[in-house]
Amino acid sequence: MTRPRDSSTPDDPTALDVQLDHASIMTTDLDEAISFYVDLVGLSLRTVEDDPVREGRRRALLTDAQDRDVIELIEMEEMKHPSVPGRGGIHHLGFSLSPLARDADGLVLEIEKE
Repeated sequence: MTRPRDSSTPDDPTALDVQLDHASIMTTDLDEAISFYVDLVGLSLRTVEDDPVREGRRRALLTDAQDRDVIELIEMEEMKHPSVPGRGGIHHLGFSLSPLARDADGLVLEIEKE
């Protein structure tokens, strides 16, 4: 079993260096979501563009203080309809792994609930 590396296990060879890389979040109001992440969270807006994957939708990329893309906001206006369950939320989370973990064939990471 592997587990995330922390300060109590710095030399543990079974520990992985796993870090949150980015989040992709669906929203019904792109401009409002941009304002929240820029004005309240302190991220910077890198771009607003047509979504290259989802035809007819816009997306925004937000960066942190190190100029890394950390949040992708995807506009999904059709989710405003009350019959659509969920209406927005996290689309996916991206994690960065240590080179050892990236190179491991068939790696399975178990996430334990506390």
